[in-house]
Amino acid sequence: MNSRMVRAAALLAINLLFLSIWGFAAIGKLMNGMPPWFPGKFGKTFLGTFPGLTATFWLLTLSELLALTLAAVSLLGLEFLERKSVRFLPAMLAWSLYVFVQLGFGQWLTNEFNGAFQQFMYFSGALLALHFVMNGIAKSAREV
Repeated sequence: MNSRMVRAAALLAINLLFLSIWGFAAIGKLMNGMPPWFPGKFGKTFLGTFPGLTATFWLLTLSELLALTLAAVSLLGLEFLERKSVRFLPAMLAWSLYVFVQLGFGQWLTNEFNGAFQQFMYFSGALLALHFVMNGIAKSAREV
């Protein structure tokens, strides 16, 4: 395998991983709505009054849905092959950072420190993937 094939395989794996993460998260929320435990966990925090539990839940769902859409567009556009500019994959990874911040904030707010640490690790993994993707884009631009 040459380095282009290895890079394409890595980009595809990154794309599929985040497509799975946001697919299960966003589609699950769309299909099932707000879970019964959500008000009990966040109702006594300031999110219960601003922006409100319903808005908080659906803003998070929309954030995950946007990440899913960016991942799907990247995959359908075969960006992992890097035949043309890779735009949606780095956008999805950058947006994912903000979604992980949202999720981590909720964990910190409710003193779920193990969950907050997990969100930190997801954030770190997304940041590493973004660096890998952007490093290859910058290298390709220098070679042209």
